Amino acid sequence: MDIKDLEKEISQLKITKPKHRGEDVENRSLPFMLSTFRELIQNEIPPTQDKFLHTFKAKYPDLKMRGITSRLKRAYLSYVREYHLGYVLKKHFRKVIYDEKIDIAGVDYVIYYRGRKFNIHAFVNTENGKYWREIKNGRHKFRGEHLDLPMDLDRGKKCGKLILYTDDQVLNLKKEMDKIIKARRRSDIKRQNSDIQPQNSKISDIILEIMACDILMDKLASVVTFENVARKTVLNKVLIY
Repeated sequence: MDIKDLEKEISQLKITKPKHRGEDVENRSLPFMLSTFRELIQNEIPPTQDKFLHTFKAKYPDLKMRGITSRLKRAYLSYVREYHLGYVLKKHFRKVIYDEKIDIAGVDYVIYYRGRKFNIHAFVNTENGKYWREIKNGRHKFRGEHLDLPMDLDRGKKCGKLILYTDDQVLNLKKEMDKIIKARRRSDIKRQNSDIQPQNSKISDIILEIMACDILMDKLASVVTFENVARKTVLNKVLIY
């Protein structure tokens, strides 16, 4: 499925926006929401909101906290948006990796670009979105660069009742990556030069010692030559007499 087909499917999804927030459920980590959503994807098409809600509640009937439905609806919007983001990223990068375990741990996508690994964090640029970004920030210890990809809802692409990431947002992300790569390479070159300098200093010391030895040898040669000349002069005088 290409991105146009996916967007056509998304535009037809029936979505109702969440109304209420329950403090208990809002502040609680429910990673199996993501697992439920991913399990329901068929032929690359995300599930409907109703199917996601009904399936989750059937799997976890004991979770009857106030506000659970609103929390599930908000999560659904994020999951569809991030799922679509993967298609946008693959338009602009050759190697894009999604792994549910990594996602739960705090990284939405991993991109390998120009020899570097980038961990991408996607979230809606709202107070609630920033809050959960900070929560996720404490979960991971992944190698590589970490880049935020906040979604400004007034700048995204409207698709049905959802706001999705755009090519421009991903191109700006790519520019940030290029800046980081350039800065890291400068740092690497600087570090390499600093490692070479002590070696050059040692070589310079050795050269100076060799030059000093050459000067000494020249002086010794001069002395020997002078002594030889003096001996010849004395010998000539003796022969004359």
